[in-house]
Amino acid sequence: MPDVTVVIPLYGTHEGRGSLLAVTAAWLAQDVPCEVVVATAGEIPVAVAEDRDAHRRVRVVRADTALRAPGLLRNAGAEQARSPMLYLSDADIAPLGRDYLRRALRPAAAGRAFAQPWMHRLLGGLPEPGPHGPVDHRPDGRDPFCFVTAGCDGSLRACDGERIVWEERSYGTRRYPTPMVFPPAAGRDPGMHDDYQWRAPYHWGGLLLARRTFLQVGGYCPRYFGWGREDDDLLMKAEARGGVVRGWRADPSLACLHFEHPLSYGEAPSPEWRANDALYARRTAAGADAMIEEDLTAPPDHGREVV
Repeated sequence: MPDVTVVIPLYGTHEGRGSLLAVTAAWLAQDVPCEVVVATAGEIPVAVAEDRDAHRRVRVVRADTALRAPGLLRNAGAEQARSPMLYLSDADIAPLGRDYLRRALRPAAAGRAFAQPWMHRLLGGLPEPGPHGPVDHRPDGRDPFCFVTAGCDGSLRACDGERIVWEERSYGTRRYPTPMVFPPAAGRDPGMHDDYQWRAPYHWGGLLLARRTFLQVGGYCPRYFGWGREDDDLLMKAEARGGVVRGWRADPSLACLHFEHPLSYGEAPSPEWRANDALYARRTAAGADAMIEEDLTAPPDHGREVV
């Protein structure tokens, strides 16, 4: 049996379609047995890595077309997991280093979840053709940096003009010191809303936790649709049931790679995002125990099939 099931959602025309092949190959290359479950909303085309063996393979879950939300699709994918641990991720995020999962699993020995690893944002894509997949690339330099370009030698080089600004931002009922990175000029999208020019240098949605914990907290809340807040919600529930280790603070060398692309939610918060934000405010005001109880009694998601 695999040690970890990586769950990846994909719906609509998300740019993650173009990176999914490289991303799934990077997960299968980990030095612990790892399967990948890709959950899609309906019959959308996907290209994934070839299976390496019975415990290093990729499966695609074709969920209902109505499940057009990361959390809903991750719930559908998690139902198909064969391993005791879940790594909840995205189609445009790859682990750096073949020992990534082995190192991230250490907090699980104490019953905690591992979340928010440091993230390098790749501008310009990987060199083509090249001998190095994303799992083989390594940051070139010791100082913290986020935005990178990839060299043919497998190095990730910091982009000029980047600034790291530390500030406090509130998430839920607690406050965390949050490093925010202002992207270099080459990475800016002139049409993007000013609030979105600031990017946290960690994978906000990345979460490794025991499957039993995921089930005990009710998985992702099924009431969030589109993008936004579903990850904050799950983090708060996981924090209340064993605690969370934030990778960007605990070990910044444990990093992942984001295939950078324009944000799909436009120039300003969408109506879906505003609805999600209002739902999150209501739920967190009630507290984690009430959130978990609400999700454990929620009706089941729409049907899905595995291919």
